[in-house]
Amino acid sequence: MNLPTNYLWTIGLHQSFLAVCCWATGWLVVNRGWKVNYTRKINHFALMLCPFLIAPVLPYQPSTWTFLTTITVFTLATLALSHPIRKRISLMQTSFAAVDRPEDHPYTLLWIISQAIVSALILTMLFLIFQKLEITELISIPLIVTGVGDGLAEPVGIRFGKHTYRVPSLAKGRQYVRSIEGSACVWVVALLSVVFTYSVVSTPQWIAMLLLLPPAMTATEAISPHTWDAPFLYLSGGLTIIGIVTLL
Repeated sequence: MNLPTNYLWTIGLHQSFLAVCCWATGWLVVNRGWKVNYTRKINHFALMLCPFLIAPVLPYQPSTWTFLTTITVFTLATLALSHPIRKRISLMQTSFAAVDRPEDHPYTLLWIISQAIVSALILTMLFLIFQKLEITELISIPLIVTGVGDGLAEPVGIRFGKHTYRVPSLAKGRQYVRSIEGSACVWVVALLSVVFTYSVVSTPQWIAMLLLLPPAMTATEAISPHTWDAPFLYLSGGLTIIGIVTLL
Protein backbone atom coordinates (compact mmCIF):
# COMPACT_ATOMS: atom_id res chain seq x y z
CA MET A 1 0.00 0.00 0.00
CA ASN A 2 1.51 3.29 -1.15
CA LEU A 3 -0.54 6.29 -0.01
CA PRO A 4 0.07 9.64 -1.79
CA THR A 5 1.90 12.24 0.28
CA ASN A 6 -0.83 14.79 -0.38
CA TYR A 7 -3.40 12.33 0.91
CA LEU A 8 -1.44 11.88 4.15
CA TRP A 9 -1.32 15.65 4.60
CA THR A 10 -5.04 15.83 3.82
CA ILE A 11 -6.05 13.20 6.35
CA GLY A 12 -3.81 14.78 8.98
CA LEU A 13 -5.24 18.28 8.46
CA HIS A 14 -8.78 16.95 8.22
CA GLN A 15 -8.60 14.98 11.47
CA SER A 16 -6.90 17.83 13.30
CA PHE A 17 -9.62 20.26 12.24
CA LEU A 18 -12.33 17.74 13.18
CA ALA A 19 -10.82 17.30 16.64
CA VAL A 20 -10.74 21.06 17.27
CA CYS A 21 -14.23 21.55 15.85
CA CYS A 22 -15.69 18.71 17.91
CA TRP A 23 -14.17 19.99 21.15
CA ALA A 24 -15.19 23.61 20.45
CA THR A 25 -18.80 22.74 19.64
CA GLY A 26 -18.92 20.35 22.61
CA TRP A 27 -17.77 23.21 24.84
CA LEU A 28 -20.64 25.31 23.48
CA VAL A 29 -23.11 22.54 24.37
CA VAL A 30 -21.76 22.12 27.90
CA ASN A 31 -21.14 25.77 28.74
CA ARG A 32 -23.50 27.76 26.53
CA GLY A 33 -26.47 25.43 26.16
CA TRP A 34 -26.26 25.01 22.39
CA LYS A 35 -28.52 22.31 20.92
CA VAL A 36 -26.72 19.09 20.05
CA ASN A 37 -28.84 18.85 16.91
CA TYR A 38 -26.98 21.92 15.60
CA THR A 39 -23.47 21.15 16.84
CA ARG A 40 -23.72 17.62 15.48
CA LYS A 41 -24.50 19.01 12.04
CA ILE A 42 -21.63 21.49 12.27
CA ASN A 43 -19.34 18.50 12.74
CA HIS A 44 -21.16 16.67 9.95
CA PHE A 45 -20.33 19.53 7.56
CA ALA A 46 -16.72 19.59 8.76
CA LEU A 47 -16.43 15.84 8.15
CA MET A 48 -18.02 15.85 4.71
CA LEU A 49 -16.89 19.15 3.19
CA CYS A 50 -13.33 19.68 4.44
CA PRO A 51 -11.85 17.21 1.93
CA PHE A 52 -13.43 19.21 -0.91
CA LEU A 53 -11.88 22.43 0.44
CA ILE A 54 -8.45 20.87 0.90
CA ALA A 55 -8.43 19.07 -2.48
CA PRO A 56 -7.46 22.11 -4.64
CA VAL A 57 -4.46 22.75 -2.38
CA LEU A 58 -3.38 19.13 -1.90
CA PRO A 59 -4.71 17.17 -4.91
CA TYR A 60 -4.34 13.39 -5.04
CA GLN A 61 -5.88 10.48 -6.93
CA PRO A 62 -8.48 8.69 -4.75
CA SER A 63 -8.21 4.93 -4.60
CA THR A 64 -9.62 1.98 -2.71
CA TRP A 65 -6.75 2.32 -0.24
CA THR A 66 -7.43 6.00 0.46
CA PHE A 67 -11.11 5.24 1.07
CA LEU A 68 -10.32 2.37 3.44
CA THR A 69 -7.61 4.35 5.24
CA THR A 70 -9.97 7.26 5.76
CA ILE A 71 -12.65 5.08 7.35
CA THR A 72 -10.07 3.31 9.53
CA VAL A 73 -8.74 6.63 10.84
CA PHE A 74 -12.28 7.94 11.39
CA THR A 75 -13.29 4.79 13.29
CA LEU A 76 -10.24 4.94 15.56
CA ALA A 77 -10.81 8.67 16.20
CA THR A 78 -14.46 8.02 17.06
CA LEU A 79 -13.52 5.19 19.42
CA ALA A 80 -11.46 7.74 21.34
CA LEU A 81 -14.85 9.12 22.45
CA SER A 82 -15.92 5.78 23.95
CA HIS A 83 -16.97 5.70 27.61
CA PRO A 84 -13.79 4.12 29.09
CA ILE A 85 -11.69 6.88 27.51
CA ARG A 86 -13.91 9.91 27.94
CA LYS A 87 -14.58 9.21 31.62
CA ARG A 88 -10.83 9.56 32.20
CA ILE A 89 -10.14 12.45 29.81
CA SER A 90 -12.36 15.51 30.20
CA LEU A 91 -11.40 16.80 26.74
CA MET A 92 -12.96 13.68 25.20
CA GLN A 93 -16.06 14.07 27.37
CA THR A 94 -16.48 17.62 26.11
CA SER A 95 -15.99 16.54 22.49
CA PHE A 96 -18.55 13.76 22.88
CA ALA A 97 -21.14 16.30 24.05
CA ALA A 98 -21.07 17.80 20.54
CA VAL A 99 -22.53 14.67 18.93
CA ASP A 100 -24.43 12.94 21.75
CA ARG A 101 -28.10 13.61 21.09
CA PRO A 102 -30.17 12.55 24.12
CA GLU A 103 -32.63 10.71 21.89
CA ASP A 104 -29.81 8.48 20.60
CA HIS A 105 -28.80 7.07 24.01
CA PRO A 106 -27.28 4.56 24.49
CA TYR A 107 -26.48 3.90 20.82
CA THR A 108 -24.77 7.17 19.84
CA LEU A 109 -21.30 5.83 19.03
CA LEU A 110 -22.55 2.48 17.75
CA TRP A 111 -24.74 4.22 15.18
CA ILE A 112 -22.05 6.72 14.19
CA ILE A 113 -19.33 4.09 13.70
CA SER A 114 -21.52 1.45 12.02
CA GLN A 115 -22.95 4.02 9.61
CA ALA A 116 -19.45 5.25 8.73
CA ILE A 117 -18.11 1.75 8.07
CA VAL A 118 -21.04 0.71 5.87
CA SER A 119 -20.92 4.06 4.06
CA ALA A 120 -17.22 3.59 3.32
CA LEU A 121 -17.78 0.10 1.92
CA ILE A 122 -20.59 1.35 -0.32
CA LEU A 123 -18.54 4.34 -1.49
CA THR A 124 -15.56 2.10 -2.26
CA MET A 125 -17.77 -0.20 -4.34
CA LEU A 126 -19.32 2.78 -6.16
CA PHE A 127 -15.91 4.37 -6.78
CA LEU A 128 -14.63 1.21 -8.45
CA ILE A 129 -17.72 0.99 -10.67
CA PHE A 130 -17.59 4.70 -11.52
CA GLN A 131 -13.89 4.31 -12.33
CA LYS A 132 -14.64 1.43 -14.69
CA LEU A 133 -17.37 3.48 -16.39
CA GLU A 134 -14.97 6.47 -16.56
CA ILE A 135 -17.35 8.75 -14.65
CA THR A 136 -15.37 9.21 -11.42
CA GLU A 137 -16.29 12.93 -11.35
CA LEU A 138 -19.91 11.96 -10.69
CA ILE A 139 -19.07 10.34 -7.33
CA SER A 140 -19.20 13.90 -5.99
CA ILE A 141 -22.98 14.00 -6.50
CA PRO A 142 -24.02 11.50 -3.79
CA LEU A 143 -21.23 12.87 -1.59
CA ILE A 144 -22.47 16.46 -1.85
CA VAL A 145 -26.16 15.55 -1.56
CA THR A 146 -25.47 13.54 1.58
CA GLY A 147 -23.00 16.02 3.02
CA VAL A 148 -24.94 19.22 2.32
CA GLY A 149 -28.55 18.18 1.62
CA ASP A 150 -28.89 15.66 4.42
CA GLY A 151 -26.72 17.85 6.63
CA LEU A 152 -29.17 20.74 6.27
CA ALA A 153 -32.27 18.57 6.62
CA GLU A 154 -32.22 18.30 10.42
CA PRO A 155 -31.53 21.95 11.37
CA VAL A 156 -33.93 23.21 8.69
CA GLY A 157 -36.54 20.74 9.90
CA ILE A 158 -36.10 21.83 13.52
CA ARG A 159 -36.35 25.51 12.65
CA PHE A 160 -38.95 25.51 9.87
CA GLY A 161 -40.50 22.02 9.83
CA LYS A 162 -44.31 22.20 9.97
CA HIS A 163 -45.23 19.01 8.11
CA THR A 164 -43.74 16.08 9.99
CA TYR A 165 -43.68 12.33 9.52
CA ARG A 166 -42.20 9.44 11.48
CA VAL A 167 -39.28 7.18 10.58
CA PRO A 168 -37.99 4.01 12.28
CA SER A 169 -34.55 3.48 13.81
CA LEU A 170 -32.27 0.49 14.20
CA ALA A 171 -33.40 0.25 17.84
CA LYS A 172 -36.55 -1.79 18.25
CA GLY A 173 -39.64 0.17 19.21
CA ARG A 174 -38.19 3.62 18.54
CA GLN A 175 -39.52 6.13 16.05
CA TYR A 176 -38.19 9.59 15.18
CA VAL A 177 -39.64 12.66 13.49
CA ARG A 178 -38.56 14.21 10.19
CA SER A 179 -40.21 16.98 8.19
CA ILE A 180 -41.05 17.59 4.56
CA GLU A 181 -39.30 20.97 4.81
CA GLY A 182 -36.09 19.25 5.96
CA SER A 183 -36.30 16.56 3.31
CA ALA A 184 -36.76 19.24 0.65
CA CYS A 185 -33.13 20.22 1.29
CA VAL A 186 -32.07 16.89 -0.21
CA TRP A 187 -34.15 17.57 -3.33
CA VAL A 188 -32.74 21.08 -3.84
CA VAL A 189 -29.10 20.09 -3.32
CA ALA A 190 -29.49 17.03 -5.57
CA LEU A 191 -30.95 19.21 -8.32
CA LEU A 192 -28.15 21.78 -8.04
CA SER A 193 -25.50 19.05 -7.95
CA VAL A 194 -26.75 17.62 -11.24
CA VAL A 195 -27.01 21.05 -12.89
CA PHE A 196 -23.24 21.49 -12.67
CA THR A 197 -22.47 18.16 -14.37
CA TYR A 198 -23.73 19.21 -17.81
CA SER A 199 -20.24 19.16 -19.34
CA VAL A 200 -19.42 15.73 -17.90
CA VAL A 201 -22.28 13.64 -19.32
CA SER A 202 -24.36 13.53 -22.48
CA THR A 203 -27.50 15.66 -22.74
CA PRO A 204 -29.91 12.69 -22.41
CA GLN A 205 -27.98 11.47 -19.35
CA TRP A 206 -28.05 14.94 -17.83
CA ILE A 207 -31.79 15.33 -18.36
CA ALA A 208 -32.43 11.86 -16.91
CA MET A 209 -30.38 12.70 -13.82
CA LEU A 210 -32.26 15.98 -13.40
CA LEU A 211 -35.57 14.11 -13.50
CA LEU A 212 -34.68 10.99 -11.51
CA LEU A 213 -31.90 11.73 -9.03
CA PRO A 214 -33.62 14.37 -6.81
CA PRO A 215 -36.79 12.34 -6.19
CA ALA A 216 -34.82 9.10 -5.75
CA MET A 217 -32.48 10.52 -3.12
CA THR A 218 -35.23 12.53 -1.38
CA ALA A 219 -37.45 9.44 -1.09
CA THR A 220 -34.47 7.46 0.20
CA GLU A 221 -33.74 10.05 2.90
CA ALA A 222 -37.42 10.07 3.88
CA ILE A 223 -37.60 6.33 4.58
CA SER A 224 -34.07 5.63 5.85
CA PRO A 225 -33.60 4.69 9.52
CA HIS A 226 -32.71 7.44 11.97
CA THR A 227 -28.92 8.24 11.97
CA TRP A 228 -28.39 5.61 9.27
CA ASP A 229 -29.48 7.49 6.16
CA ALA A 230 -26.00 8.11 4.69
CA PRO A 231 -25.38 4.53 3.42
CA PHE A 232 -28.80 4.43 1.78
CA LEU A 233 -28.32 7.85 0.21
CA TYR A 234 -24.94 6.88 -1.23
CA LEU A 235 -26.38 3.63 -2.59
CA SER A 236 -29.52 5.23 -4.01
CA GLY A 237 -27.65 8.08 -5.67
CA GLY A 238 -24.83 5.89 -6.94
CA LEU A 239 -27.07 3.20 -8.42
CA THR A 240 -29.32 5.80 -10.05
CA ILE A 241 -26.31 7.40 -11.76
CA ILE A 242 -24.91 4.02 -12.82
CA GLY A 243 -28.28 2.99 -14.26
CA ILE A 244 -28.65 6.22 -16.24
CA VAL A 245 -25.11 6.21 -17.62
CA THR A 246 -25.31 2.51 -18.51
CA LEU A 247 -28.69 2.68 -20.22
CA LEU A 248 -28.25 6.03 -21.97
